Parts: sequence; C-alpha cells; structure tokens
Amino acid sequence: MPESMDPVKRNILEVALAEFANFGFEGSRIESIAAGTHTSKRMIYYHFGSKEGLYAAVLEFAYWVVRDGEDTAPLLSLPPMQALVRYITYAFTSFSRYPDFIRLSQQESLQGLRFLKHSPAIVQMNRASLALLQDIVRRGQADGSMRADLEPIHVYMNYIGLCHYHISSRHNYAVQFDFDPAQPENSQARLASICDMMVRYVQCSPAKT
Repeated sequence: MPESMDPVKRNILEVALAEFANFGFEGSRIESIAAGTHTSKRMIYYHFGSKEGLYAAVLEFAYWVVRDGEDTAPLLSLPPMQALVRYITYAFTSFSRYPDFIRLSQQESLQGLRFLKHSPAIVQMNRASLALLQDIVRRGQADGSMRADLEPIHVYMNYIGLCHYHISSRHNYAVQFDFDPAQPENSQARLASICDMMVRYVQCSPAKT
C-alpha cells in the first residue's frame, strides 16, 4: 500500500479499522464510521463502493500498517538467534502499537476468513513473513545453533500467538488480576519473557557428557 495514499481514504480506513475491530463486520455501521471521519457517508461509498468493499480495504490496510516501518534487511545478515529475537521484537512492538489489528484479525477469524481468503495481497504478505522466518531457522540449523527437528511453521505459530495474547486478553487480566499487560514496564517484561521462551524452544540442547 503506497505511502502517498489519498489522505481522505486513509482517514476513512483508520476510523473504519477501529469500528470493524470493535464491532465486527455485521455490527459496524457506515454512519458511525462517517461520523468519525473528516468526510461523509457519500464519499465513503464513492471511494469503496459498499460496506463489503470498505471492510476488504480495511483488512488489507490493517495488515499493511502493522508491518509499515519494519526494516527486515538486517535479519538476513544477523546471526540466526539474534535475527529471531529481533524478528519477534518487531512483531511484539507492532501488535502492541496497533491493538485494533489484533481485534480485527480475531473478528475475521470468527467469520472463517470470509474476506481474507479473497485477498491475495494479505496472503502474500503473510507468506513473505513466513519465508523470512524459514531463512532464519534454516541458517540456525545449518550453523548448529537451532534444533534440526524444528519446523518453521510451528516457530511462526508460537511467536505470533505469544505476541498477541497480552493484547487479546488485556481486559481479562486487568479485571481478574489487577494487572495491565499494556503498561510499559509490564509490556517490556512480557517481551523479554517471550524472547527467552522462544530462544529456549529453538536452541540446540547442550551436549551431555
């Protein structure tokens, strides 16, 4: 998605992202979205055609914006374990910055990926992320720092799940345990624990003597 996006369209997408994330496709209203933008309901339909068209655009926008600004080039040259930790940190930081992305992806999953499965752009973005992780794991296996039996898809699922759990369950922990995972000190401690768990998971066990 280009940086030079029409500011009116971007404003609509940003407001609609919050609406769809909180209420899902069925529960969201174009009138509510229009009320939160700098434009009108008519202009929303002009740019996106329909509620379905807006939702599909928001979904792609969300997957793009959560990756915007990531500099993944260093991951190709860093030692594999360092590259993995940095990659996890990218995901954790992005998810924490855009909690609406997590909520929207959960809403979409509950609907069986009704719209995502028709978006080649999102599929391509996610497969590119997995391919980058596959490179890190294969390099780690080649230099002996990572277990030979690792499957990159399981590494991917593990760190993605860990990186979004503190967001999806934030209110649960706040109500039941008076603990807010989003507080900066708690967030940093959570990131450190995730990195520690993932390193322990992927690393080769010390040779027994």
